[in-house]
Amino acid sequence: MDFTMKLTEARTSNKLYANIFLSLIVCIILTIVTLSSTLYASFEKIALSNIYASEKSSLSQTSYSAKSMIENSTSYALQIYADPLFDKLLHYTSPGSVETNAALIRLNAYLNMNYFIHSIYLYSKSSKTFYSATLSSVNTIQSFDDFYDADARKLIEHFSSYKRLAPIPRAIPVQTPFQEVRTANVYTFVFYDLQGQSKDIDNMIMLNVPERWMKEAISSLDMNKNGSTFIIDSKGTLVTSTDSMPFLADLKDKPYVQKVLAASANQASDYFVEDVEGVKSLVVYSKHEVTNWLFIRVLPYDTIMGKVESIKKNVLLICFVILLLGLSISFFLSKTLYKPIEKVTSKLHALMKEKRNNHDKLKQNFLRQLVHNSGFKKPLDIETKLKEFDIAMDPASDYVIVLFVIDRFDSFSKQYHFEDRVLLKYGMMNIASELFAKVGSCECIDTDEKTIAVLLNGSFLSDHAWMDTVKNVQDSAEQYLGISMSVSISRTGDSLVEVSDLYTEALQQLKYKFTDGYRCILHSRQHRPQALTPFIHPAVLENNMLETLKLGKAEESKKWFGEIVHAVEPPSYIVYNMLFNQLAFSLSTTALQMDKNSGLPLDYDFSSFIHHMHKLETLQDVHDHFSELIDQLCLGFKDKKSSKHDNLIASIDKIIHQNYADRELSLFKIAELLDLSPAYLGRIFKKLANQSVPDYLNEYRIERAKEFLASTHAPIEEISQKTGYNNSTYFYKVFKKYTGITPAEYRNNGY
Repeated sequence: MDFTMKLTEARTSNKLYANIFLSLIVCIILTIVTLSSTLYASFEKIALSNIYASEKSSLSQTSYSAKSMIENSTSYALQIYADPLFDKLLHYTSPGSVETNAALIRLNAYLNMNYFIHSIYLYSKSSKTFYSATLSSVNTIQSFDDFYDADARKLIEHFSSYKRLAPIPRAIPVQTPFQEVRTANVYTFVFYDLQGQSKDIDNMIMLNVPERWMKEAISSLDMNKNGSTFIIDSKGTLVTSTDSMPFLADLKDKPYVQKVLAASANQASDYFVEDVEGVKSLVVYSKHEVTNWLFIRVLPYDTIMGKVESIKKNVLLICFVILLLGLSISFFLSKTLYKPIEKVTSKLHALMKEKRNNHDKLKQNFLRQLVHNSGFKKPLDIETKLKEFDIAMDPASDYVIVLFVIDRFDSFSKQYHFEDRVLLKYGMMNIASELFAKVGSCECIDTDEKTIAVLLNGSFLSDHAWMDTVKNVQDSAEQYLGISMSVSISRTGDSLVEVSDLYTEALQQLKYKFTDGYRCILHSRQHRPQALTPFIHPAVLENNMLETLKLGKAEESKKWFGEIVHAVEPPSYIVYNMLFNQLAFSLSTTALQMDKNSGLPLDYDFSSFIHHMHKLETLQDVHDHFSELIDQLCLGFKDKKSSKHDNLIASIDKIIHQNYADRELSLFKIAELLDLSPAYLGRIFKKLANQSVPDYLNEYRIERAKEFLASTHAPIEEISQKTGYNNSTYFYKVFKKYTGITPAEYRNNGY
């Protein structure tokens, strides 16, 4: 038995060891594969970078040859232009034969003295004549129309399209004594001098430099002959011929040339790997800024990477061996070293987090003190604190305070726990910081549980830029956080000392949210009309409201309440506050009197009503709150006047109020819902309400239709459907029966 148990334990131990060992093997293999792939890619990239650097240097030297060609041609053209022997050729209408011969002799001398010049043209507008010096002496003087180089004539006609003393690649005809048709590949440099405000040339000097200048420069630098080097212009035209491509060949349709043209717009030199004529190649290019020429070097990839491959394999093998040794050693040391390192790292992270949190708390405390004007009287003290907390504020710029207040905060605080509210406010501050940073310097301040303040600093010549930002903050908070916010914006201040005053002004403006409603934007520049006379309490309207309330007519009572609210003109928060307190007291007194008369207590807590009223944020909320009170009081008064059928009447009333839009709602359906017979229900209702159920249903539907007609722009057909009528014709008939006019007349007359 003991032997069997030991054998089982040994097998279990071996299995555990095998699992650990296999796990390590898998980790090692994955590490080797990943490291090998990374090293392979890195080595290849480094090799290509080194080759690119070498080839770029070669191309730079080639481009230097182009620069040298341009400088020599420029110097030579200016030297010819300054030679007095050519003045009469260039400016006289008919220069003498002696002067002409002397000038031509000098022109040939210039040609023979410089091996890099193929030919020289002088053009005189005065005589409309070309004077040319070429390797042959045929036709050295020709009129403009007869000149053998047609492209030269086009250059003169469109001279403004070409840059002075910049190379123009051309294939020009070569005159021979035997009239053979030959061409020469050259770069033409034109020089002309515009007189005064003239837009036409008087004369022109053309130097034709042979293409071999650049080809020899390229050949001298390409010693290995491993690839191909050529030059194209910014349009993709070849300006140096190769064994496979002729001079001035159009290469812009070739993919690798398109890639070079696109890349050179952003980067003067670079390299990439691309298929060139079906062969994978390394393409290196360098842009010559003066001519906009692109010097391109194409190297077969296999040729340049052949030796690199063997070196790369050896390096990867060495890395593989080193990796195995490192893994073996780390396997034994990791357990010993990791635990103390983990403890130190954890403590360090905790300390950094604590420091960061303390810094943020201290910064917020300072900003709260700044807006509340607590302890900071001198600008120097404020600036010292700003530097301490890395707050970038320009003392010479303007300051504005923007307050964002969470709408319906009572509901918001009930919906979210404290920790969630903190996170949501943090999100609000992040949104505000990100959007206001585009306008100027800004700091967000967590002033209290429902308000954040944004301190803006910058040059605010116009309100439009940051007013749009305020709306964007509102929209983003509602879209991403589901939070509605109202805004109060202070006036513009010019000193940090004024910040507390700006905050106080913005805070005081928030009282206008009561009349402006949710998501309002309050600004100090908004004009608020002031009452010219003291407010007189509308006692008559209040008495009408209370009398209809006693009769249980909730809708009429609410209508009189609305008239009382509209009597406050212009709207004033202070007046509304006193008025609603008075109305709440009057309703409470009336309810108590009704209780006393009936002998039955009314189950309603007016203390809770007033407490909740003072928490409401807008006029509409208070209006709805009073409407709810009136409905409940009317329902209570009806209960006191009713007998055993009170609950039945209340149920019918509730069904009609909730389901009036149902087209199938009728006496029969209501009876079915209440489990009564239609005849009994109709008889009891008519006895108690002095009208039939269908009449009461139609009256209520018409009242609702009147509200829709007065408060919306919906079509009458849609309103008829909303109020439970199958078709608009019947709706018109019923509406006119109960009101005496049609729905359209009711809407047009503004009832």
